[in-house]
Amino acid sequence: MLQSGYLNFFAVNKCGLYRHFSDIPKGLDLADAFARLKEWKDDRNFEATNPWDSSKYKNKTHCYCHAIHSDSETGDFFLVLWKGDSDRHGPLYGITVNPDGSIEQVVEQTKAKGSKQMIWGRPCYYWVVPELNIVASLKFDNSRTDSAMFQDWVSGCLNFRVPLPEYVVSTTEKGFTRFELNDDDDPYKYYFQFDVSMKSLSTSSAEMQELARKVTQIVRRETVSIKDVNKRKGFAKLFQNFEVPYISAEDNSIRQVELRIEAKPTVEELEQIIETYAANHDTKSWEDVGFVLDKSNSIVWASKYRLTDHISLDDDNQPVFKADEIYAKVKENRERYLAPIRRDMLPKQDIANG
Repeated sequence: MLQSGYLNFFAVNKCGLYRHFSDIPKGLDLADAFARLKEWKDDRNFEATNPWDSSKYKNKTHCYCHAIHSDSETGDFFLVLWKGDSDRHGPLYGITVNPDGSIEQVVEQTKAKGSKQMIWGRPCYYWVVPELNIVASLKFDNSRTDSAMFQDWVSGCLNFRVPLPEYVVSTTEKGFTRFELNDDDDPYKYYFQFDVSMKSLSTSSAEMQELARKVTQIVRRETVSIKDVNKRKGFAKLFQNFEVPYISAEDNSIRQVELRIEAKPTVEELEQIIETYAANHDTKSWEDVGFVLDKSNSIVWASKYRLTDHISLDDDNQPVFKADEIYAKVKENRERYLAPIRRDMLPKQDIANG
């Protein structure tokens, strides 16, 4: 069956070992970090790829690594992670685990039989491109995307699990992992950081410059709970200060709220708004941020200015795509996917080169 999905791109702001108040990494850049993750994963069974002790890190989403594929020609990596999940929104899958910790198969919950141990969840797909220092998430109907979980998983593995013999590794009193080089000429202490953010069009692009000239209002939409007064955030707080009609909590319902604010943001501010608040391209929900242009009533949603693309491939009647097979499809269209990012990077490179 043909499955259609979306690619959403993220800029890698940091990946590596950093000193406090420094933006220059000492080691473990994007290519090196994921090469070590792959080597570590290849020697581990499925259950051992969750980096956190569930008894100590109860607030962490359980995340396992199904597979990591690397491509020697491009230098790319493709990861299939498994997000421990129990909600009922969409199909839920279980991975059967053998006594030796290896995985046997992936089955849909409605088709699960027998008493074998199962790890319930959904797949997450990530394409890592060290050449351009970017990451893309791939979202299908039966998969999830969770950039915070992805960042936590990478950091958790490199801080707690992946062997790094060239460093002296210790833990601070506050539980942070600290790295030191076996080198008397480098007495500094380093900390691993991995940070990504939504990739939008460059502030130097003509499209963003035109947007900044035309924006007259910023639109924010939220869904507000009427009943949970103590948990109110954002617009919901307004209901505590104003007499808003027709907001009785007797029906235990929610309200959709839209706020429009006159504004003339700069291109830098627009970029921050888009990268922080733009809704997922495939998400159908009320919550969103947009812009009103030239005093018109039409809204241009922030997601329009995100770098996104589409992908379609046959699932061969399997609930989870194999890492090498889905990457083969990505590679077929690699240059098309990356061309907008390369074009977007040119103005910044020109400025850097004077």
